[in-house]
Amino acid sequence: MEQIREYFIPIKEISQNLCCKICTYVAISAVECQTCEQLYCEDCAKLWQRKKDQCPDCKGEFKVKQPHRLIREELSKLAFSCKNDAQGCKAPILMNDVLRHAEECQFKNVKCPCGWSGPQLKQKQHEQTCQQFATKQCNICKEDIKLVKYQTHNCFLELKQQFEKITEKFYEYKETSEYSIKELKNHASKESNELQSVKQQIKGIVQENNELRKQMTDLTQVLKNQEQQFKQVIESQQQQQQQQQQGPFLTQGKLVESRQFQCAKSHWLQYWMNPNGEEKTKKCFRCQKTQVNCRYCCPLCCFFVCLKCQEPELTKNPHENSVLCPARHKVTKKIMGLKCTVCDKTSVQMKQPGGADCTECDFAICFECLENERYKSRVQQCPVQ
Repeated sequence: MEQIREYFIPIKEISQNLCCKICTYVAISAVECQTCEQLYCEDCAKLWQRKKDQCPDCKGEFKVKQPHRLIREELSKLAFSCKNDAQGCKAPILMNDVLRHAEECQFKNVKCPCGWSGPQLKQKQHEQTCQQFATKQCNICKEDIKLVKYQTHNCFLELKQQFEKITEKFYEYKETSEYSIKELKNHASKESNELQSVKQQIKGIVQENNELRKQMTDLTQVLKNQEQQFKQVIESQQQQQQQQQQGPFLTQGKLVESRQFQCAKSHWLQYWMNPNGEEKTKKCFRCQKTQVNCRYCCPLCCFFVCLKCQEPELTKNPHENSVLCPARHKVTKKIMGLKCTVCDKTSVQMKQPGGADCTECDFAICFECLENERYKSRVQQCPVQ
């Protein structure tokens, strides 16, 4: 009752003759005492009758009836303001329309699953831009799917439903055929002259069952193909979206596939040759640092890794006793003017100046970094020349 009463906000002062004797507010769904004709709210009267059998006003037996027609007319003419008056709803509301208006008021505050809240009149405008209501057409089934459900959308559902219908039909035919065969056999024992007709019917049923089996097999294969195609389309779209959001993946140099390192999704990492300084504009996926030498990347997952987080792969030349750079070029020994791509030190900053240098892919590694256990045994077996 309290929740309903909060919607009845009178514009003007209401006569006490139209108020409930129990709650002292305007009588809602009014009834009156049969003896003294005092008005009460219907809910207030019911609650009172559960406790006492006496009228709160005349103390007589508390039986209620519908108020007089004139009283009902007076109540129906009372005007109330909307609960959302502060939000801008200034329309006066007659008593019989208060609850209906409370449900339909365009200034009523509504909430969206995305967290937005505002007046109901702006809800449709919000839904046009809200991701909870935005749709995207599926490339396979051409249905408009809400973006929030797009990732879990199963576009071959219709084929699956057809498959289920055919399966159901198959079992219906199976039951029908079993019944028919049994009936025909019994009938054939009685009337041998109809035996040939029975065989033809059985042959037709068996043929139809075989066709249904073939349809089920074909549909199963179609479902598998559609599922594979759907996965490929989704993966392609995700890659395109990531590339559109992040812009061109790289503008300088070129990529060479690693032979040792993979990302978490089992994609081979790519080594970046001749980035011309662009590698320092990227952010390392592992250490989250910028201004570092990000020379490994995964174009499919759209991330970069610096050489401190992913040590460069130095390999042995199978034809010569020498070491190859990550792009599998032969490296040469250089003492002065060397800047290490791994630790970023120059020859002046090094305790032991010099290291291995590859001019073909703009890669160099100092002797200090080569002392790392990762390379030590390999460099000793195949010294930098």
